[in-house]
Amino acid sequence: MERVLLISKEPEKWEFFKEKLACSYEFTASKPEDKHDFSNISIIAVDDIQSIGRVYAAEKKRAAPAVPPIVFFGSDDLTTEIKARSQGVADFFSIPFDKEMLILRFKNVSAMARLIRANDDSLRWMRMIRREMVSVQEGMAEIIAQTVESRDENTGGHILRTSMFINELGTEFVEKGVLKKEELSLIVRAAPLHDVGKIAVRDSILLKPGPLTDSERNEMKKHTKKGADLIKKMQKRFESHTYLQYAHEIALNHHEHFDGGGYPSGKKGEEIPFCARLMAVVDVYDALVSDRIYRKGMPREDAIEIIFSGCGAQFDPAILEAFDNCKDYLI
Repeated sequence: MERVLLISKEPEKWEFFKEKLACSYEFTASKPEDKHDFSNISIIAVDDIQSIGRVYAAEKKRAAPAVPPIVFFGSDDLTTEIKARSQGVADFFSIPFDKEMLILRFKNVSAMARLIRANDDSLRWMRMIRREMVSVQEGMAEIIAQTVESRDENTGGHILRTSMFINELGTEFVEKGVLKKEELSLIVRAAPLHDVGKIAVRDSILLKPGPLTDSERNEMKKHTKKGADLIKKMQKRFESHTYLQYAHEIALNHHEHFDGGGYPSGKKGEEIPFCARLMAVVDVYDALVSDRIYRKGMPREDAIEIIFSGCGAQFDPAILEAFDNCKDYLI
C-alpha cells in the first residue's frame, strides 16, 4: 500500500483522510518542523503555503522528496492556488473534496513519483557503470605503463615515484591558485604513461649497459612521439577522458626544454604544456637519484644541484621555485 505523508501544524485535522481513503493508502501525519523521511513516500500533502518552503528548507541536507507536495485549503481561492502552483506544487485541492476525483489525482501524482524514482535510479546506475568503466580503462593504461617499466629492472618504481613527486610539486601550484585540485588529480593519473612510448624501443637500446651511440640516442628519442601516438589510439578506443589528454601532452613534451633545446619539436617556454614542464623536472630528478644499468644513482643533494643548474635552460624557473619549496619532501 502506498504511503501518504500529511504535514500540518494541526495533524489531527487530517483524520478525514484516514476515514475516507484508508482502504487505498497508508497515512502518516507530522508537523512542518519535524524531520521527514521521504524514502517510501508516494505523496506529500500540506495545508498552507509556508509549509512548502519549510519542508524543503529542512531537507536541504537530507534526501529531497521525489515529487512536489499536494496542497489542500479550506476554500476554493484562485489567488491562493496560483501562489501555490508558482512554488511548484504537484496539485491543488479545496476542502471538501470528491473522494473518487481525489483518488484519481492521487494516482497521477504517485505515478509521477515512481517515474522520477525510476529515472533517478537509472541515472545512479549509469553513473556507477561509468565510474567502473573509467576505473578499468585507467587500470589498463597503468598496466601498459608498468609493463614497459618492467622491461628494465633498473627503473623499477620510476612511474610510482614520479607520480608522487609530480603530486608534491603540483600541490605548490594548487596552493598558489595556478592549478585546480581536479586538474592536478588528472595530471597525477596521467603521469604513469609519460614513458609508454618506450614499448617500441628495442631491448638492445633500452637495456644497453653503456653509453648510446648517436644513432641509438636518436632512436630512443622517438619514444616521445610513439608514446603520444599510442595514447591517441587509447583515446579513440576508450571513452573520452580528460586525463588521457594530459597523458598525451606529457608523453609528447616531457623532454622539451624551456629554452627550446629539447625534443621532439624544439618547443620553448609556454609552448610546452604546463603538465609536461612539471614532468620534465620530476622525471630528471628521479633519473638522477635512481640506479641505472650503466651507473649508480647520485646523492640527493647533487641531483638537486644539477636540477637548479638547468634553470631557464632545461627547466621552467617558476617550476624550479616550487621545486625548491618542496625538495625536502622528495626521496
